[in-house]
Amino acid sequence: MRAPPPAQNARRWTIHEIIDAAVLVALTAAGFLHPESPGTWFSSLAFSVAALVVPVLSGAAIVTWLSRRLGARIQGPRIKPAPMAREAFETARAMYVAACLMAWPLTAWRLGHPTGLVWDLDAHGVSVTRVLVQTFLGVVVIDAWLYWKHRLLHTRLLFGFHKSHHVFRDPTAFAGFAVAPVEALLTFWPILFLCIPEALHWAPLYFGLVVGFVNLNFYLHCGVTLSWVERTLPRIFLNTSAFHNVHHARANTHFGEALYLWDVLCGTRITGQTSEEATAESAPG
Repeated sequence: MRAPPPAQNARRWTIHEIIDAAVLVALTAAGFLHPESPGTWFSSLAFSVAALVVPVLSGAAIVTWLSRRLGARIQGPRIKPAPMAREAFETARAMYVAACLMAWPLTAWRLGHPTGLVWDLDAHGVSVTRVLVQTFLGVVVIDAWLYWKHRLLHTRLLFGFHKSHHVFRDPTAFAGFAVAPVEALLTFWPILFLCIPEALHWAPLYFGLVVGFVNLNFYLHCGVTLSWVERTLPRIFLNTSAFHNVHHARANTHFGEALYLWDVLCGTRITGQTSEEATAESAPG
């Protein structure tokens, strides 16, 4: 007997999706390789997932609710409801990747090993000024990496790892971290620096920057603008909602993830019109 033909609507996984799935499996299975206590690693993973997914999705829900009541819609009235469930799933999956990375320094701390995250600078003979300078330089370097990572993901070879984010042409705050596993790994791998005792991170400043980065991403994807925020952020080269929304509408410009400095220096910033005008021209109508 002949085998029945495959369903016409059956969908095959792409090579990028297979690699993304393999990354999730590898990051999880890596816990079994912990040299001291795989059980501690997996319990750290469970804690990290809860500590990341719950606040991030809750924060996205709050910002989405507020954005419906405050600010001005960038792309005009929505033609159809935003795919918030898919945005939330993609963001939760990215947070799982971050949690797999976070489990390593958390496990080291729970086992009594020194880590790079410290609360008392005096005990390590380091001044606040030195930490501030090092952190500033580190932020600039990491943000440059994020910019070039983003541009590389827009090449023909690698776009398959990023295209799911561009399903959300008119995003909500739930899309703030809605990226596939490979991109999430390329974004969050610096968490592993916390495993290195010599790479000091001052905890109050570190957590403050993390919270600021999360909230900035919520604003960049919320789909509305607040005039006072749009005026303030560019003064310190920070991205804005109007600026980043152009990237979702056009895809081939405005690659900056936190700072827009690199778009200015590398010529990927639209000039001659406002971000709102550029988005309006590209928005589906």
